Amino acid sequence: MANLKGGTAKTVTSYFLATALSRRGRTLLVDCDPQGSALSWAGLAEDGGRVPFEVVGLPVKDVHRRVKGLAGDFEHVVLDTPPGVMPQEVSITRAALLAAETAIVAVPPTEIDLDRVMATLELVAEVEPLNDLTFRVLLTRVQGTARDGRDARAEMEGMKLPVMRAEIPARVGYSRAFGEPVEDLGAYELVASELLGELASEEATS
Repeated sequence: MANLKGGTAKTVTSYFLATALSRRGRTLLVDCDPQGSALSWAGLAEDGGRVPFEVVGLPVKDVHRRVKGLAGDFEHVVLDTPPGVMPQEVSITRAALLAAETAIVAVPPTEIDLDRVMATLELVAEVEPLNDLTFRVLLTRVQGTARDGRDARAEMEGMKLPVMRAEIPARVGYSRAFGEPVEDLGAYELVASELLGELASEEATS
């Protein structure tokens, strides 16, 4: 999960996606953010029930090297990256991208988010040839009846960006889930299915 701009629902998406993936195989969530929000969430959720995946904190510039020793025992690994454009934050995000097979760039459909996503896309483009990285854009916090989501999708598709079919609605329940065990995955179930190619498989057999 990547976006150098804050407030794009990276941690919420990382946590819900890790939950969805854990229902398909053993999953590790790596909290690369020095703020440690994903770690805090898991710690609080553990008090209310079992967290269905492992969580570690690695807010370091060599996370791509360190995660190699951890990833072998897991079928899925999710890395939550920090916001910010200071050298340390960018270095951590770059290292996380180096460790990844797929980068998901979370983007709410607002003008400021669309404008400021370019720095993240440039970083992804820099890393792409180094480790054969692929990336997807995930629209988050989409208002169901507003035109913003449709306009943002059209704009990014016009830029030839790989926008995911699944998108995350602006549900209060997602942000209020912090610190609680996740039970209702909502649209994140579709995100996991699309990432793993399950939707394509279902369409091919239907």
